[in-house]
Amino acid sequence: MEKAILDLTDCKYLLEMHERIKTALQFPSYYGRNWDAFWDSLTYESPVDFVEIHGEHTMPKNLLPSLDKLHGILEEVKHKREELGWEFGYKIVD
Repeated sequence: MEKAILDLTDCKYLLEMHERIKTALQFPSYYGRNWDAFWDSLTYESPVDFVEIHGEHTMPKNLLPSLDKLHGILEEVKHKREELGWEFGYKIVD
């Protein structure tokens, strides 16, 4: 199992959030920094099969919809990878 830690501590902007995602989840250099690209990259390109998320509670309220989107896509990817016979999971630590 390849585990990644996505640290969102004090993340202030959506683009910064996507940069942290790209780095932590080992996305390719051409990652599009949007939610469609996140789904595609995590489902088919990332070697990571478990994501541990830290620091959500430190993010500003204006990014709460983005966190909801992140959580929803993680759940979708979990189900899609299960359909494909691949493992995937995630945990929100704080």
